[in-house]
Amino acid sequence: MNTINYFSISEAITELSKIGQNEIVMKLKNILENNEVEKSELHNKKNDKTTSHYKVSLTKEELEVITNHFLDLEVGSLTEEGEAGRSTEKYVTLLNNWSNITGESASL
Repeated sequence: MNTINYFSISEAITELSKIGQNEIVMKLKNILENNEVEKSELHNKKNDKTTSHYKVSLTKEELEVITNHFLDLEVGSLTEEGEAGRSTEKYVTLLNNWSNITGESASL
């Protein structure tokens, strides 16, 4: 199942809003509202959305927009010497999280 954590979706919403990717932003907000994966009965933060994972249903093209943007942000966060900057680790994590999601075929 294609699932991703709350942090990755909320960061994608924030970053994609900045570049006008409103259609994808609306889909991501819809995922947060409707696609939460049920937590186990033993989960100690059942009502805390920040500990939730969500089922993602986006096209390959939409996922490509997200991963390309986080790749751009990662590269942009490097210093002139090519070393990691303050936010590099965050963008690497987000890029990795989104890269693990497989897109739905547009023909479905």
